[in-house]
Amino acid sequence: MQKVSICHECGRTIDSEFPFCPWCGASMTEEIPLESAFDEVFSRIETTRESQTVSRIAKLEDELGALDKDLSLFLSGTAT
Repeated sequence: MQKVSICHECGRTIDSEFPFCPWCGASMTEEIPLESAFDEVFSRIETTRESQTVSRIAKLEDELGALDKDLSLFLSGTAT
């Protein structure tokens, strides 16, 4: 069975014997507690998720505003 580690920079799993992460190039010789690595990765995931949620909400608000405008024009009878 192959042993794996988690890169402390990018959070990807890699072979424990690699001296550097093949994804981001970080040195793997520095020992970092596993719990600390997980905390950092989960923090990055949460930040990304929150920013994507805000982006989706803003996009939906724009689309809703355009639909509201179209509906107002349609109901007033001035739609082209």
